Amino acid sequence: MGHAAQRLLFFIDPVEGSSYPATETGYAMVYRAFVRAEATGGEVYVAYPDAVPVVTLRGSRTPLVRVDAHRVSSFADPPYAHYRGYRAAQSAGVPVDVGRCHEEAPATSLVLNDLDAVIWRQERGEPAQRGAQLRALRAVESDTLIYLAPRLALDPRFASKVIPDGVERRFRPRSFCTSWCPAEATARERAVATVQFLHESLQDSSTVIAKTVAGDEDDDVHVFGYNPITRRRECKIDDLSAWTALIQRCGDLVVQEYVPSVRAPDHEPGFSLSRVPHQRRDFGEVRFLLIDGQVPRDEAGFPYLVARSVPTEESMSADSGVSYPTSLSAAELSFLSTLGPLYRRWGIHFGGGDLIRTGDVERPFVFTDAARSVCGHAVVMGALNGEPYVIVDQVLDSVGRLIEVHRNERAEQEPLSEAGE
Repeated sequence: MGHAAQRLLFFIDPVEGSSYPATETGYAMVYRAFVRAEATGGEVYVAYPDAVPVVTLRGSRTPLVRVDAHRVSSFADPPYAHYRGYRAAQSAGVPVDVGRCHEEAPATSLVLNDLDAVIWRQERGEPAQRGAQLRALRAVESDTLIYLAPRLALDPRFASKVIPDGVERRFRPRSFCTSWCPAEATARERAVATVQFLHESLQDSSTVIAKTVAGDEDDDVHVFGYNPITRRRECKIDDLSAWTALIQRCGDLVVQEYVPSVRAPDHEPGFSLSRVPHQRRDFGEVRFLLIDGQVPRDEAGFPYLVARSVPTEESMSADSGVSYPTSLSAAELSFLSTLGPLYRRWGIHFGGGDLIRTGDVERPFVFTDAARSVCGHAVVMGALNGEPYVIVDQVLDSVGRLIEVHRNERAEQEPLSEAGE
């Protein structure tokens, strides 16, 4: 398809701090957008976590929002090819310089109101600065397409580990979020509410998982009850003091039932996911993506393969495992066809989530994590299908379509605004 000239700004994390720069989706999107801009005369800018927008009020008009951003001027190599050997070298203890493979101009003050779109793709940085960025982006939405619904990212009800209402209950993990308590509730009061939930809803569970609302790393997963890694009971599930201490240390938590089938079956010594048939569907975590509410498909109309992971022996996070390709089952595709309209309604144009497969016919998977914004798995999924940027390109096509919709909506509103002035 043809591409019109666009002025785009990407809020991304510095590639230097990435543990796997080859698959940094934000960086890959900048690269593919730059390739398009070179062909069309467009402009691509990047801003980093320390770039906090400055909002200037303009009476009754939309606030003017500025941010220090860098215009991308060139790429030496495609990021995936440039960084592909980094992880292997890192594992082997070989020092590798994770420098940028692009050149950028010095920072300049960029007016967000004048851009075609802003794509927000950050996971690092201070929470307070991230909140300031999102609030500023929300203020400029009437002028510029924001490829993220800032209200979702600022709303704890849509934290990535919280499954919102609307999803069929049997596919949702039994969960409680301490942010559902009154804002003035103390850590102990939130702990009391947590223990009450455990007695009422998870009394049949031997293991309970607690995840920090704002965290994404393995260190943000905490185990109460029987620990499947150490194979011993380390803390009582309803230990009020332990819950209070954890909330004081980590802030709000998502407390969920543990789905044992995320891990490799214990009866398989020497288990290797690489030897498991792709169609086996009784354990492991599958990560799906949705673009404009649709499962990405190839030119022939077939769904792309997705990643399937199992945690390493010493981890509770499937992100610690190795990703292997698998096809989505008929039940999973049917579920995603009902989830897609919900994502569109919530304003999630590019997101995803995790499905833990089980051996239960009535509950063949559990939807445990929902990516509420631009998802980071696009390059991995593309690589599993033989082309690292195929999903990224589909996302940029989505951005282009929404820019046109946004322009048309503004054009329809402008005559009304002029008549009312």
